[in-house]
Amino acid sequence: MLPSNSVPQMLTPNERVCASIVLYKPEPAILAKQVKNLQGITLIAYANGHLEDNARTALAEANLFLIENPINVGLGLGLNAAMAAAIGKGFTHVFLLDQDSEPTLAMLSALAIRMFELEERGEKVAVVAPRLTPPAGEDYKPVHYSWRRTPAAPGLAAVDFAPTSGSLVSLAAYQAIGPFRDDFFIDGIDVEWGFRAWSKNWASLVLTEWEMPHRWGERAKDGSHAVPQILRQSGVRNYYYIRNVIAVARLPFVPLGWRLRSLAILAVQVAALALKGPSGALRAVRLALRDGFRNRLGPAPYEMTS
Repeated sequence: MLPSNSVPQMLTPNERVCASIVLYKPEPAILAKQVKNLQGITLIAYANGHLEDNARTALAEANLFLIENPINVGLGLGLNAAMAAAIGKGFTHVFLLDQDSEPTLAMLSALAIRMFELEERGEKVAVVAPRLTPPAGEDYKPVHYSWRRTPAAPGLAAVDFAPTSGSLVSLAAYQAIGPFRDDFFIDGIDVEWGFRAWSKNWASLVLTEWEMPHRWGERAKDGSHAVPQILRQSGVRNYYYIRNVIAVARLPFVPLGWRLRSLAILAVQVAALALKGPSGALRAVRLALRDGFRNRLGPAPYEMTS
């Protein structure tokens, strides 16, 4: 990762760029660190469900615009609400974050510089993002990137989709591509939007020299790095993941090769759940397969959440 002093602190991004985060039972210490690291940047936060007092305290020093919903309506709806707020406030780009990532102002500056350069050259760029890496000393799984052969400028690599957290999104692109799929609720939202962007000739790019610590998924209960992600997650999270893999694979603009690979990987993951998953794990699989092939999206069914 480049040292922070290698990037000019040009924050005219604070006039054009805001940050956004969708909150659901956030860890206050990590949230406070995000706020501290992005001081001077407007933060649009969408709270899914009740926001505890310690989380409000963590947000106290932010230049904050807070949208609250008394119930959890999902990541997609929260993202779209934040994007609409950013458009209404006159921003041109939104720096999307998950509540468990560790961004820096220098990294945001680097992303903004490259995004603005590309736009000035007339290139259609939907997203410029850093590489996400597990925090040092923690047993989170690394994010797998689906790289494309599409040529990109030096220091940049094209990717089928950039994970939501750390993505600097052009609001012009967002308006041209369309909103995030709020009926996915959570999981696969960035995958679907990235493929839809490419189908409309908007690129997703990774600034490969910059990394951002990010806690993807869940920690293994035994602290082992070898435990697959599918065995770390709750039943309801596996429901959304399995259902939405199928939903994405059904879409006409998703390349056939990706559809076949993702469904093959899903079959292996389902087998792992059948062999090594906890009691009741296959109930989530059964419901997810049913709803995925019926194209029943939205919140998980009552029997998954009760």
